[in-house]
Amino acid sequence: MELAIILPILLAMAGGAVDLARAYQAWLTLESATRNAAEYLATTPTITTQAQADAAAAELVCRETDTIPGWIQGSGGNPCDAPDVSVPTFTTSTTATGATFTNPIATAQVVTSVEFQTLVPWPLLPHDAVTLSADRTYSIVRNK
Repeated sequence: MELAIILPILLAMAGGAVDLARAYQAWLTLESATRNAAEYLATTPTITTQAQADAAAAELVCRETDTIPGWIQGSGGNPCDAPDVSVPTFTTSTTATGATFTNPIATAQVVTSVEFQTLVPWPLLPHDAVTLSADRTYSIVRNK
């Protein structure tokens, strides 16, 4: 009798722990991939245009996050359809403070997000999904 009362509570706690661990692992992976993409864009001298930055960031983030829940194989030439990857800021400046013509300052901002699906339908989560997101900016003096 007591087991019948306690078992649903224990199963809910176990399911919550599993979903929380999966969400935390996916968020850490997304954060790491976003940070790595921003650093790669800022430190790679052959990336000079916004289009090159967009393509390189998408490729790197998709490659590093292919194991997280919510990752979707790409279509139409995209490396992946989810997570969403954008590069709102990509600049290389020779006129900023501390920059020179031979040592420009490169700044890259990468923003990512993915819809994380829970294993258990939780009553307080709409549609059993949570949006995980990351936003990282990296600046560096190139060629030093």
